[in-house]
Amino acid sequence: MAKSEHRVQADSIGREFVDAFNRRDADGLVALSHPDIEFRPTMLAGSKRVYKGHEGLRCWVAELVASGAQHHVRVSEIRKLDDRRFLLLSEVLLDGEAVAPSAMVAKLAGGKIIEDHAYLSDEGMLVELDLLS
Repeated sequence: MAKSEHRVQADSIGREFVDAFNRRDADGLVALSHPDIEFRPTMLAGSKRVYKGHEGLRCWVAELVASGAQHHVRVSEIRKLDDRRFLLLSEVLLDGEAVAPSAMVAKLAGGKIIEDHAYLSDEGMLVELDLLS
């Protein structure tokens, strides 16, 4: 895949993933995810450290809905990290107001997200913790 294609694909998949999250749309998240996905949400959303596979994503969304959590995410920037990974920088919103920085580091396989780790952090902290290398 050409470098520009990967950047466009990462941008599209990242934005669609956030849109599906904001709608609490399990089917939308599954459609963007590899069957073997390993998803690590922030502690704002979910009771497990890792949710595996499509059923894990569905479980996570069910827990999120059941919790009554009303937060949403607004994408600030999406950037390619290497040939398979991208960084999504965003803000957590509550009642339309930004309350915390957030980030997502995702890995693609076969045009789908196979690994996704969400953080309540800005890019600077991820660099400090050596999570973007």
